[in-house]
Amino acid sequence: MKRLIAMLIASILVLASASASDWHFWGKDLDQHPEILAGFLPTYLYGGVGYTGFEILDGHTTDLQLMAGGGYVQRKLFQDPATGESSPEPFDGGPIIYDLVQIDWALKFLQGFFDSPVEPGDDLLTITLAYEGKFEGNMDSRVAGKVKKNWGSATVHTLDDYLAPVAGGAYPNLYPDLKGNHQFLGTNLNLGFEIDLMTDDIETNDGFLLNLDLDWAPLALNAALDGEADFYSVVFNAVGARTLYQYNDEGGKHWFSISLVDRFNINWTSGDMVPVYAQKQGSLGRKVRGFASYSYNSEFTMVNNLDLRFTSPAIGIDGLYFRLNLFFDMGYGAGHFYNTEISQSQFLASTGAQISLTIFDFIDIGYQVAYLMNGRNYAKGDTPFTHNFIFFLDF
Repeated sequence: MKRLIAMLIASILVLASASASDWHFWGKDLDQHPEILAGFLPTYLYGGVGYTGFEILDGHTTDLQLMAGGGYVQRKLFQDPATGESSPEPFDGGPIIYDLVQIDWALKFLQGFFDSPVEPGDDLLTITLAYEGKFEGNMDSRVAGKVKKNWGSATVHTLDDYLAPVAGGAYPNLYPDLKGNHQFLGTNLNLGFEIDLMTDDIETNDGFLLNLDLDWAPLALNAALDGEADFYSVVFNAVGARTLYQYNDEGGKHWFSISLVDRFNINWTSGDMVPVYAQKQGSLGRKVRGFASYSYNSEFTMVNNLDLRFTSPAIGIDGLYFRLNLFFDMGYGAGHFYNTEISQSQFLASTGAQISLTIFDFIDIGYQVAYLMNGRNYAKGDTPFTHNFIFFLDF
């Protein structure tokens, strides 16, 4: 395990040194399988390479990006396959649980506009056009046939058993990308706008960052590629940050800082066939920390995440820091549950702490403990306390 962590850090150092040229590399996402080393070992990696060697507008960044990734992960779903209701016990006392091999890719074009008033040489506005693709091979869970005590001693079923009630239920498009347990190729188009007024050097955070993302996955485009998807998504993010305190020595070396960071997110995701991968991004349970992804799946969500961050001095190398993050989250969901005509509203709230090793401000390897103030983590039973490994702070 120590060798794995050392190799991960060494790889990041190599990529970071390469980013000084026209080519730049970064990690975008990590995921883990909870049945493999209790979720500590990443089993899914997603990253990208970008080229900024030419400019369409003088003095403003033009960035061509290729992103790709893949791995082996697990999913837990919490809508009843027969009725479409959101429930902690959708199938014989436990959630729907299955495994998949997942491959993702994206082609992106980013263009900057206007000069940043806070960071000389940076762009104030960036517009993104992107095509995103996905290939998934769904299969039975590694623990199919075993009993899970957390879910009322429920037995983990095969994927075919889970899908049988969907075919005969009220909403046959509840899980469109799982129909017939087939492999799935999905595509969607993305248009993004970002206004950057943020100064972020890991040690301190000050300013504002605004994002608007529009995603569209039309049925005609997906059906032509043997996919099952027909949805659209509108996501708005606003992040504000303020450094409350920083201590530097006489030589300017950073020793300690405290920052307040607040993120406000509004999401509307809807359509005739919202696939499972899109349900994760829109689910209220994913955005309010301490709850389970794919839970509280409603079309509209509004979430506020408040962080108080304590950052240590650099650990041997600039870019490596320990960080303690105290958080308080609130979220509201409303509208129809995905792919149904069932409407329901819900309010979630949680508080807790994260301690992590921050590596060049794009990955945080650590541990999270949360107390659920309102709502229930469907994957953890009735306990108001949850804990898990983390790889990203997300904001």
